[in-house]
Amino acid sequence: MRVLVCLALVAIGWAPAPAAAQSAPDFSQLQVNVGERVYVTDMTTGVEVSGPLTSLTAGELGINGHVFAPGPGLKIEKAGDPVWDGTLIAAGIGTLAGTTIGSEACLHHSLWPCAISGALSYGLIGALIDSLHKGRTRIYRSPSGVPAASLRLMPLADARQKGVALALAF
Repeated sequence: MRVLVCLALVAIGWAPAPAAAQSAPDFSQLQVNVGERVYVTDMTTGVEVSGPLTSLTAGELGINGHVFAPGPGLKIEKAGDPVWDGTLIAAGIGTLAGTTIGSEACLHHSLWPCAISGALSYGLIGALIDSLHKGRTRIYRSPSGVPAASLRLMPLADARQKGVALALAF
């Protein structure tokens, strides 16, 4: 009886909820201005067009005579990436290095000074390296209709065993 109650609760919990009204994809939320350099990639064909943005409306985007409409498999990036991400990654590595490799300097003291000095020194190096790197920032990726990853959890119950099955797909 407990198994049936558990199965009923799991089934109710995984019942599909009514879908909310979904609007068609558009370019109205793009964080880019006319004149900025953008890179538009059609993920289905692999073709990339880049150049300064010449026109931008909710229904179309123009680059050097090429006009793009929001559709499946479209990725838009703009030139430049933030410096803070490289700084944070390097500061995290510096904190770890300061408390492990550099812990000899803190044998008779707390590890906090070693962690902070490692974070500051590595963070400055990371900021310098990231400021010299000219990357791209993704500002739009159209929905493809297929989730990037899915996780399914299913109960397994019979007369001999009780358990849970976990399925992870990429």
